[in-house]
Amino acid sequence: MSCLLIANVPASAQPVAIELVLAVDTSASVDDTEYALQMRGIASALESSEIIEAIGQHKNGVAIALLQWSGGPLGKIAVDWTVVSSEASVRALAARIAGAPRANTGNFTAISTAINRAMEMLETNAQVGEFRRIDISGDGRNNSGDHPSLARSVAVSKGITINGLAILDGDPGLAAYYRVNVTGGPGSFVISADDFADFAKAMKRKLGRELSLQLSSVPAPRPRKRHAAR
Repeated sequence: MSCLLIANVPASAQPVAIELVLAVDTSASVDDTEYALQMRGIASALESSEIIEAIGQHKNGVAIALLQWSGGPLGKIAVDWTVVSSEASVRALAARIAGAPRANTGNFTAISTAINRAMEMLETNAQVGEFRRIDISGDGRNNSGDHPSLARSVAVSKGITINGLAILDGDPGLAAYYRVNVTGGPGSFVISADDFADFAKAMKRKLGRELSLQLSSVPAPRPRKRHAAR
């Protein structure tokens, strides 16, 4: 039986149902008002009764982290891994996300770098989930670094699913671009937001789909074997 060799992961890793990286675009195309709409939108979605209920249905809870990304090597873990299972823990996480300061803004949009950074976060955290997922949300196409399909292929080979939230106000074809070039893995999908004002509703739809117990009908990757690095 084949297994993955994963370094820097504690042998006593905490079991969770899902590990989820929320990777949010903070590039120069996103102004401060739009940034705030994204942070408040994520917080509002998490605090909704439907999402709190969906999280509570998972026996071991859900591990969530927030990554802010833009161009080149820029990327900041704005909210580190947090395991949520109760209404109180979800609301506390939502408050941290709503108040998260903005990372340095880059002029480019490096989706491939965002995927690679999110993979690193999933490989080195202190949780082990039945499902590992990366959410890429943004308002533009990759224009820096490697093509996103290359990073996607690596992620999918590791049993990671990438979903997308495409903000269409500046690019009506962005959802199709995400489907072809960004998203991948078992059960992957793209949700569209007409503009930043629509972000909160789109995020709620996306989280509801990802966190539903129905995702158990999607074939899960073989559980990771945790070995010391050689």
